[in-house]
This record gives sequence, structure tokens and C-alpha cells, in this order.
Amino acid sequence: MEYVIHLAILICIYLILAQAFNLNFGIGYQFNLAHVASYSIGAYTTALLSTELEQGFIVCIIASTLLSALFAVLLGGIATRLKADYFAIGTLAFSFVVSALLINWKSLTRGVLGITGIPRPIIFGRELNENLDFLILIFAFVLLVQVFLYFIFRSPYARSLKAQAEFEHAAMSLAKNAGLVRNLSFLIASGLAGLAGSFFAYYINYIDPSSFSLTEMIFVLTIIVVGKPGSFWGVIAGTVFLVLLPEPLRFIDIPPSILGHMRQLLYALILFSVVWFNKANLFPVQRGV
Repeated sequence: MEYVIHLAILICIYLILAQAFNLNFGIGYQFNLAHVASYSIGAYTTALLSTELEQGFIVCIIASTLLSALFAVLLGGIATRLKADYFAIGTLAFSFVVSALLINWKSLTRGVLGITGIPRPIIFGRELNENLDFLILIFAFVLLVQVFLYFIFRSPYARSLKAQAEFEHAAMSLAKNAGLVRNLSFLIASGLAGLAGSFFAYYINYIDPSSFSLTEMIFVLTIIVVGKPGSFWGVIAGTVFLVLLPEPLRFIDIPPSILGHMRQLLYALILFSVVWFNKANLFPVQRGV
């Protein structure tokens, strides 16, 4: 039972993280490779506030969300001036800067040693040490986030975001502020990534820079591609599918040193297959005059 609860909690964390990235990449066609950096900022904010300053759950999740969103404002002000491949490279550079800070700012982040002893949330005077209690808490937040994003995906704002992705000049001719539309999507997606990072830190009770590597970004990207970029329900299904996919391998007698590589190879094969057979539907149509 504990094993099932553990998987359910991971699915909840990745549902928040992946659906937020779906707003950037799936609707807005912004290949934001700094999404995992926002995730790490949220996790470290919660870790530091809860261990060093002994702040409560509400303060930690609000601070994690706001600081990650603030990072998005900085990133959006610079990176959204770039186009296509240059945009992806620019956001990747930001992600490496954050990663370098997590490793080298030892007085704050403790470097590669990470931060230990992160307490579980305390709700109404009760510490959620049991994983089932933690699952109920995060599931409530997942429902709120998914409902929030569901309405955004079907709002005029989402249509404006998609319009500037397909034909920016036409969108601007309709009095759409393309820069503001893009930056707002960064703000929302990064804030929600910070929220996911907060829950990750609370659940694992320990974080270090290796938890927020480029591999994690590739996994989130794989979820979006498998679920189809821009598809709300497809990303939910893709998250459940890919989180559960490697689990049957654990019941096979394979050495851990081989199992880890097999897992990454499996993700790579799935990503390649989906891109190859569905490449015509992955990205929005680029329109022109």
C-alpha cells in the first residue's frame, strides 16, 4: 500500500510540473528549458525556510511560488526577446546558472551535500508524517491547480498565447501585446513549478542539486510530447503513463547500475518514437502572409 501511495504522490508532483510546462510549450510554443530551474528554486526556498527559519507550510508554499514567479519575470524580460532555437539556448543557460549557484553557494545551499531534515507540513496542529495524509494534501492542491489551468487553457488568454506563437505579427495587429502574453505564461508556469518543488522538498525531506538536472527537464518534456503539446487531458494521461512505466522493471532481477540506464533508454526510445510518428502534430502551425 505504501508503494502505491508513493507512486500517487510522485504523479501529483509531476502533474503540477508538467501541466505548467504545457502552458509554455504546448500552448505558447516556448521551449523553456529553465522550467526545472523554477522547480529547484521552489524546492530550495521551502527547504531553507522550513529548516533555517522554521516557517510553516503556508508561508513556505507561498514564498516558493512567488520566488519562482519572480525568477520568471527576470527570465522573461530577457529570454522572450530571443526567437526559436536562440530562446531555448538562452533558457538553458539560465538553468545552468541556477544549477551552478545551487552547487557553489555552499553557505546557503550546502552545495552537493544538499539540505537534510526538511520537516513534513503541519496542518491544523497535525504533522503529516504518514504518506497517506500527505497524499490527501497534495491531491487537494493538484485538483485546484488542474481546475485553474483547465480554465486558462480554454480562455481568451490561451487563444492569444497560441496566436502569438503561430503568427506574432497578425496577433499584434489585433492589439495583442505579444510580449505581455508570453511573460504572463512564464509567470504562471514558473510559479506553479515552484509549488511543485515545494511539495517535492516536503515529501523527500532532503534535496540536493542532482534532483534538478537536465535529465529531469527531459523527463518533463517527454511527458508533454507523449501527451501531445497543448492537450490538457493528454498531459495528465502522459504523466500517469510515464511515472508508472519504469515500475515493472523494479520487479525484474536487474542490477541497479543497469536498471538506471535502461530507464533512460526507455524514455529516449518513447520520445523518439512519438516525435517520429507524430511530428506533424507536435507543434503549432507557423502561419504567414
